[in-house]
Amino acid sequence: MLWFTPNMSVSTVSTNPLKVAVLVSGSGSNLQVLIDAMQAGSLPIEIVGVISNVKDAYAVTRAQQAGIATAVFSHITEGENAGKRMGIKTFERHASAQLNDWQPDLVVLAGFMRVLSDDFISSSPAPMINLHPSLLPKYKGLDTHQRVLQSSDVHHGCSVHVVTAELDAGQVLTQAMLAVDHSESAQALQARVQKLEHQVLPWTILLIAHGVLDIKAINEQTAATAYLPELPLKLWLDS
Repeated sequence: MLWFTPNMSVSTVSTNPLKVAVLVSGSGSNLQVLIDAMQAGSLPIEIVGVISNVKDAYAVTRAQQAGIATAVFSHITEGENAGKRMGIKTFERHASAQLNDWQPDLVVLAGFMRVLSDDFISSSPAPMINLHPSLLPKYKGLDTHQRVLQSSDVHHGCSVHVVTAELDAGQVLTQAMLAVDHSESAQALQARVQKLEHQVLPWTILLIAHGVLDIKAINEQTAATAYLPELPLKLWLDS
């Protein structure tokens, strides 16, 4: 079942693919879904590059196997400063330069595990969206599946939202939901939610590519409509 928000608008669809840059930290299963959809021609995007803050993240291998440009700015340094953490400002300086070189139309955070500053976000050449494993505004941050199982919630899922400097607090664009089975483990629940992630992320990007979701307009209207309740696009999936 789908609900469209007043913040959604239909604009002229470009014949050119949406240029997408993806930020990752882990295995990259959601990145793989986007790669597969792009290669199959079912998602009108061009993944222009992938940035990772983890050197051995398998997401980097996935991108390289698909012939996609990659940039790794590891949060753990090597050489003379081996073992020391790269400061977030240093990472952001390198990542910002790379994004400006690629000039994407959209930046997607898919399993990216660092909190970005307002300066980095505001200077991005394109809007940013993030995939978060909870039904925001509930359960911001980490360990969402375990926290849900410790609650009395009957629904859980994932959200795609606009990235802001406040953690997991940007305007929710889409959500996918499932029923919680409190007898299952956090790992089992995570696996079920991941199936939703693999569906809701490409669908959200498809809506953006076709102008149904206009992130720039949503950002401009958010302050003016702050007194209204959030009405994200929700998709019920029995998984």
